[in-house]
Formats: sequence, C-alpha cells, structure tokens
Amino acid sequence: MKSIIVLLQNDVGDAEILMRILNDLKNDKNPFGPDKLYLKTIIEKHLPGDKDLLKSLK
Repeated sequence: MKSIIVLLQNDVGDAEILMRILNDLKNDKNPFGPDKLYLKTIIEKHLPGDKDLLKSLK
C-alpha cells in the first residue's frame, strides 16, 4: 500500500485507478483483471525496486 501512496503523492499514473486499488486493498480485496495489470505495469516502470509488491501481483 505504501508504494501506491507514493505513486499518488508523486502524481504518477491514473489517480482514479490507483485510489480504487488502494481502497480495495484497505478492504482486504486483492486487485484483479485490468487493475492488477495496470498496477503491475506502473510499479515495474516507476518503482522497480519494490520486489514484494511485484511478487504479490503474479
């Protein structure tokens, strides 16, 4: 969740999608489908060092 907050604070990516993903995670729902693919793509591009989040998205 911290990585998503960092992306939002740095105005990286689509804020609406990131907020939806963040809210889902706060409600113990895992991202799926297009949201999961979007999150994986944006994390790989902007925060490639976040191996834990990338691992959880596979």
